[in-house]
Amino acid sequence: MKHTLLAAAGLAALVVSPAVASAQDSGWYIRGNLGAGQFTDADIENNLLNGANVLNDTNIETESDGDVAGSLGLGYEFGNNWRLELDGNYLRTDLDVGFGNTGNLDGDLRTNALMLNAIYDFDLNSRWAPYLGAGLGFVTSHFDLNVPNAALQPLAAADCDPNCNINDRDTNFGAQFLAGLGYDISSRLTWDTHYRYQYAGEPEFDGINQGVNRGRFVTELDEVASHSVLTGLRYRFGGDAAAPAAAAAAATVAALPSAPLATYDCWDGTIGYSEACCAEPPVQEVAQTYTCWDGAIVYDLAQCAPQPVPEVTTYSCWDNSVVTDLNQCPQVPVAVASYNNCGPSSVAIFDVDVTASPKPLNRLGTLPEFGDSHDLTATQFYEKLQAKYAANENSDRAYLNYLFRSMGYTNGFRDADAYMFSDETLPVGTSGILGSGEAHNYGYYVLPNSDRDRQAFRIQSANGSVIHFMKTCGNYMYACN
Repeated sequence: MKHTLLAAAGLAALVVSPAVASAQDSGWYIRGNLGAGQFTDADIENNLLNGANVLNDTNIETESDGDVAGSLGLGYEFGNNWRLELDGNYLRTDLDVGFGNTGNLDGDLRTNALMLNAIYDFDLNSRWAPYLGAGLGFVTSHFDLNVPNAALQPLAAADCDPNCNINDRDTNFGAQFLAGLGYDISSRLTWDTHYRYQYAGEPEFDGINQGVNRGRFVTELDEVASHSVLTGLRYRFGGDAAAPAAAAAAATVAALPSAPLATYDCWDGTIGYSEACCAEPPVQEVAQTYTCWDGAIVYDLAQCAPQPVPEVTTYSCWDNSVVTDLNQCPQVPVAVASYNNCGPSSVAIFDVDVTASPKPLNRLGTLPEFGDSHDLTATQFYEKLQAKYAANENSDRAYLNYLFRSMGYTNGFRDADAYMFSDETLPVGTSGILGSGEAHNYGYYVLPNSDRDRQAFRIQSANGSVIHFMKTCGNYMYACN
C-alpha cells in the first residue's frame, strides 16, 4: 500500500509540470551532488535457507549503517519555476543482519536508481530559492550476505555446510520525494543542497544453500527505502536574457529595405527622413516673471508689495555696547584664574588656616544658604540674589554687600551684574572656605566627589578673590589650591 501511494503522488507531480514556458529563462542544465545516506530498516522474509525449518518464513531484522551517497542529473528549466530532470543516484551501506545465535552478520545493500523528477522552485526575489520535487523511475537493488554454518548452531546443525550465500540484484519500480535549497552563485552556477527520500519496493534475491538442503532459494527484503542528504552544484547552459532582444532587433533590421534612405539633420540634433520632420517649431516668447519677498509672482518688481520693517530689539552688553542679539556681546574678560591661593587673609571668609586639614564632606545640602539652584541659569541665580538683597531676610543684604566688597566692588552687591555670573564645575578634591546655613557661618572643607555637588556659579572678582555659589545648597565657596 505504501509504494502505491508514493507512486501515485509522484505521478501527480509529473502530470502538473508545464510543457512550455518563457524562452528567456528556460534552458538545459546539469547537476552533481555528493552526500550521505542510510537505508530504513527492512525485514528478510521467505525461505532463507531452503529447508531449515526453524528459519523458513521467519522475519529477520536488518539495520543499515550510514555511508556515501551520490547523484547526477540532467534537466531542463521551463522558465516559470518548473523544471524536469533525469536523475541517476547511488547509495551503498553495510547492513547488519540479526541472525541465529552468533549475533549480527555483516552484509551490504546498494541501490542504483534512474528517476524522472518534476521540481518546483519557489521565487523569493533573492539568490536563495527553496524547492520541492517528486520523481518516478526504476531502482536496482544489490544484496550481498554470507551465512556460515556456525551462525545457525544449534538451530539447524548442518543446513549451511560450509555456508549459504546471497549475492543477487533485482530491479523494481520506485519513487522519491525531494526538498532542497538553491543559492545562485552566478547567473549560470547554483549551489544545490537537498534531502531525498527514495522508495525501492520489495526486491527478491536468489541465494545458494551449500549444506544438506543444497539448492537455490529465494528471499525478499520488505519495504526497502532510504534517506539521503546531498550537496553540490547545478550549471545552466544556453545564452543570457539579452538574446531574445538581440534576435528581435536583428529581425527588425532585416525587414528594412536594402536601398539606403535619404536622411536630414534636424535643428534639434536628431536625424529625420524628410524635411518636414525637421521643421523647427516657432519660438514662443515667455514673459519674464519675478518672485517677491512674500512669494507673489509679478512681471515687474515694482508691483511687489512694500516689505514691512521688522521691529528691532536691542540689548546693552557688559561693556555698554548695544546689540540686537546677546550672542553678539563681546566675551567678558577673565581677570584672574578660577581658584585662589590658600593662606592667611585679613578678610575672614578668605582666611584659610593652612596648618589645619580641611574636613571632607559626603554631600551638600544639609545646611543650605540660598537653597538648591540646579534648575536655574547663571542669570536666574543672580536674579535670585537680587530678590534676597531686596527682601533683606536674615541680614542677607549686609552679607551680600560684605561678600562683594571683599571681592573689590566699592558699592558691594549694588555693583553686581548678571554678566559676572557663569557656570562651572569644580574639580574633585577642591577645598576651601564653605558657607554654612542661613546665618552665613563658614568652615574649612573638602567638596564631595559627586559631580552634582561640585557644580557651581562662578562670580567674577574685581580684585582677584574669586568666589562660587554651590548649586546644590546655594552656599558660597572660596575655592583654593
